[in-house]
Amino acid sequence: MSSINLVHQSSRGYHDVKTTNSYVSGRPQVPIECIKFVKEKAEFKLNDNSKVLDLAAGTGKFTELLAKSKFLDITAVEPSAEFREACSKVLEKVKNEESPSLNYHVLDGISTSIPLANESIDVLFISQSYHWFDNIESLNEFSRVLKVGGVLVMIWYDMDLSSDIVNKYADIVHEKYYDGIAPQFRSYKWKNSIEQLKQQFQTSPPTTPFIDPNFNLEKFHFIQKANKQICIERLLSISYISTMSQEKKDQIIKEVSELLDSMPETSDNKTFDFPYRVELYYTIKKDYC
Repeated sequence: MSSINLVHQSSRGYHDVKTTNSYVSGRPQVPIECIKFVKEKAEFKLNDNSKVLDLAAGTGKFTELLAKSKFLDITAVEPSAEFREACSKVLEKVKNEESPSLNYHVLDGISTSIPLANESIDVLFISQSYHWFDNIESLNEFSRVLKVGGVLVMIWYDMDLSSDIVNKYADIVHEKYYDGIAPQFRSYKWKNSIEQLKQQFQTSPPTTPFIDPNFNLEKFHFIQKANKQICIERLLSISYISTMSQEKKDQIIKEVSELLDSMPETSDNKTFDFPYRVELYYTIKKDYC
């Protein structure tokens, strides 16, 4: 059975060619400084040859940054065949043009069934996705594949609502048309699974190596250079919008276009600053023996 049949129903909107293309065109990348922060943190003891896993790698936007950060041994796991194809193309391009020593694999899999051996990974990155599979079973699987002392990183970027333009854009795409079903990072409900793990530790302290449920947080900010077309592709890449009828999509595009055309700094398809905030959570797998 393909892994795509096992993912959250709302996320299946991602898994077609049109949505894949919109994701590639409309979504930004986090600043490479986020990866450098992890790679250069002395206590993690990471280097170019560390074994890296990018889980729920999507189209490879984040995986590309891992490769450009000179990690040379990267495995990307992703349930969508369309996204895996896009990710493979991205990594092959980096290998051919920038990093000929790059060794990469792009595999089918999900958070509760990662196709890798026990204690085989030095650092596990999860970008823009843990809220889709925030459960104890996933945390158990992360612990299984991480080496003792290995690093778990969960990272998200979200629209910075301190910008008036972004705030009004988000009112349309994140509030007015949200389906009330798709998990969202900004709800912070994904933290419930981590709190559940902490409670388990208090009730029954671990006696074998496991990830420390006490995550640290580092914050970053960045700017995407956007215009009307990028904003349209961005909204079409949102899971719950991607499954709507074309008529409904056209209505949302019309509202966003009217919003941007009404503001001097964004009218006439002008390029403008679209700010994002980044939250990077990290912890390690400890030996509790």
